Amino acid sequence: MTWLAGERGKVSLDRRWFALFVVAQACALGLAVALPTKIAYAVLAGIGGGLFLTFLLIYPWIIVPAVVATTAMDISGQLLKKTLIGIPVTGFHIALGLMVVSILANTFLRRRTTFPEFELKGPLFMLLGVMAFSLTYTPVLVEGTIGVVRTGCLILFLYGTQVMLDSRRAVNLVVISMSVALVAGSILAVVQIITERFYLPASFVIAVGANAPRATGTFHNPNTFGTFLMCGAVFLFAILVNHRLRLWQRVALLLPLLSAVTGLVTTFSRANWVAAMAGVVVALVVARKLRYLFYLAAISLVAILAVKEFVPFAEHIYERFASIFTMVEDFGAVGRESSSGRIYFVIAGLEMFLDHPLLGVGWRGFPVLFDAYKPIDFPYWVPTKESHTLFANQLAELGLLGFTASVWIVARVLRRGFTALPRMVDSYLRAVLIGLLSTFLAFQVSLSFTADFNNNFLWFFTGMLFAVIRLDEKLRSQDSP
Repeated sequence: MTWLAGERGKVSLDRRWFALFVVAQACALGLAVALPTKIAYAVLAGIGGGLFLTFLLIYPWIIVPAVVATTAMDISGQLLKKTLIGIPVTGFHIALGLMVVSILANTFLRRRTTFPEFELKGPLFMLLGVMAFSLTYTPVLVEGTIGVVRTGCLILFLYGTQVMLDSRRAVNLVVISMSVALVAGSILAVVQIITERFYLPASFVIAVGANAPRATGTFHNPNTFGTFLMCGAVFLFAILVNHRLRLWQRVALLLPLLSAVTGLVTTFSRANWVAAMAGVVVALVVARKLRYLFYLAAISLVAILAVKEFVPFAEHIYERFASIFTMVEDFGAVGRESSSGRIYFVIAGLEMFLDHPLLGVGWRGFPVLFDAYKPIDFPYWVPTKESHTLFANQLAELGLLGFTASVWIVARVLRRGFTALPRMVDSYLRAVLIGLLSTFLAFQVSLSFTADFNNNFLWFFTGMLFAVIRLDEKLRSQDSP
């Protein structure tokens, strides 16, 4: 694997204009030397920004680090908290805007007339159509409209990712960006645990069934933070075990992988613990390396013993993990409000679905109507009214039509990925595809307990899956006589 290797993009540009631009930048740099310090810094920043924007027009995929970083920043990345439309402006909005503009400009510069087929257009537009129609009867029109617009933007993001990632260098940049973000996020998580400074107050965590604070990183919710760490860990693990790497490359992947696992533990997100285990198993099964599970079990045993000796809240980790397997046995018990609450949410969602089977109660209607449908035994001190299970939420809000569209999306992605996998000729891209398929399936497990439908990484990795398949197909066509 060559980290930054790849074919050169065939860009048709007028070199005279580009040379003029370089000369202008050089003159500005020379002028900055003779200017006061503050003005010089401003000029240098302008030059740097100009160069970045110029290369962004030629290679749109260099926006990937900004996309990953701004997604990982989540609530910390809010630039404007209050706007006229009620939606905060975040760094991701800026990155997404730059991504779209750079793709359009690059299309114009290359005079591009062919684009990759949007293979998910059928199920995605069906889902978006059902969501849009539900605005005619949803009890929360404004919030529902915002949700529909956000979903439309995420569909654009998914296809833009598929168009943007058109080289090995672009794929490499995703791997590198995810590795850096995982290390940074995990360090912050450990610091939060040590200093006991979290975004969520301990009182809220205790209210939903925990007895120790949970790390949230830069995210608004420990489960969302856990989802980020989970998908990164599964993605890197699959690459690590499915492609021959040099020693330094193995270390370069292993360090962020271990960091992600450490951070994932501090989130106490059981949904993503289970999702990560499922993703790892899928990666090993697809790669026919299930024997590695024995090595992982041995390493995990050593890690557990180490945690027991040196981590003060190890007992809570064990209790939290054991509750995954005693959910039914301990249903309704004190201290299991979080697990029991998820089941109650599912029951309420199914009740809404039975009353509105075809079209549901309307997008974002679940929290508003929950009180009318919640089981009588639902813990009154649990503050949230959001469903934690995506399929129950979609059945309730979008009915059978919306749920059918969602199943169609999952089936289309898995069919395309697993059909393409045996034909992959590039070992590195094959390993990346296994990572993306494992992550996609792990996401489905996580969504059964978190309902994080608008997670940027879910849409980004899904678009990347189709991009990697198309890239390998292009390499095969170039090699064939």
